[in-house]
Amino acid sequence: MEILDQSGNPELRKADSGNRIVAYLIDVIIIGLMSLVPIAGWIAAIAYGLTRDSLPFLDGQSIGKKAMGLRAVTEDGQPLTNNWGPGIIRNIVLWIPLFPLVELIMLLTNQDGLRLGDQWAKTKVVSVK
Repeated sequence: MEILDQSGNPELRKADSGNRIVAYLIDVIIIGLMSLVPIAGWIAAIAYGLTRDSLPFLDGQSIGKKAMGLRAVTEDGQPLTNNWGPGIIRNIVLWIPLFPLVELIMLLTNQDGLRLGDQWAKTKVVSVK
């Protein structure tokens, strides 16, 4: 059953931090597997890692988010499908050494469940189950 807000639109529920972490780990495993293939795999891994929330053939969800019933959206609730700027901004910080640890701490301590990538890209992750 879909929950609607006062305007009759689907209500967006903040994603559970645990589900976000599992989705991220699924994506890291996929990126790791892609990177086992020299050159073409490395390029695909980097491309997927940066754009995974904006890919049109995944309906704006990374594979990990799709598996966990999550979606990255703009502040006003629009999916990131084909919205490359915010998609890349929110993911590029995860490629900086040690920054995934900073992002984990932010995710777990931020009242709104936003990591720095979310704040900079003006996005959030919601549950779509």
